[in-house]
Amino acid sequence: MITPIWLMWLITPIAFIFIPLKLLIDWFVIYLPLDKKYQRKEITVKASWKIWLTDIGAHLLAAGLLYLSLYIDPLFRASPSSFDEVKEISNQTPDWIVAYYEGVIANPFNSIFSAAVVLILFIILIFAQYKLTQKIYGKYIDEDKQITKSAIISTLVMAPWIILIPTALFTPIV
Repeated sequence: MITPIWLMWLITPIAFIFIPLKLLIDWFVIYLPLDKKYQRKEITVKASWKIWLTDIGAHLLAAGLLYLSLYIDPLFRASPSSFDEVKEISNQTPDWIVAYYEGVIANPFNSIFSAAVVLILFIILIFAQYKLTQKIYGKYIDEDKQITKSAIISTLVMAPWIILIPTALFTPIV
């Protein structure tokens, strides 16, 4: 099976590069939007690991939900042993399931079904990440305007953008 680009960072060598890099990016994203009247270093140190965990959690949740959604395809579940079984299962599979499956694996914007699922998942994750980030900032900052500004910037920079990148851009096999 071709691995979708949104699952590639879960492979161990990539994770060892990706996860510390995300922490470094998160530090800058927390530190830079804060007004100078706040103790920027102290807030960054205290809030960074919590915001980093929500960031990594959003990426894991996005990749996990998309991966689990692949199990709606009977071909993916059945583990066929011959080409004849593949043809038989494929002929019985509704076209919208095939379009969704191919979209999630290769390019979510090839199919209206996969695009809708990916975009809805993305919006839900961004909203949930914004609310969690807002609560974390609320523990360290008193001013609502600063909390909102920092939470919006953190959420937009740290959103699981990777689920929107088509695998087809990186592999000619698809």
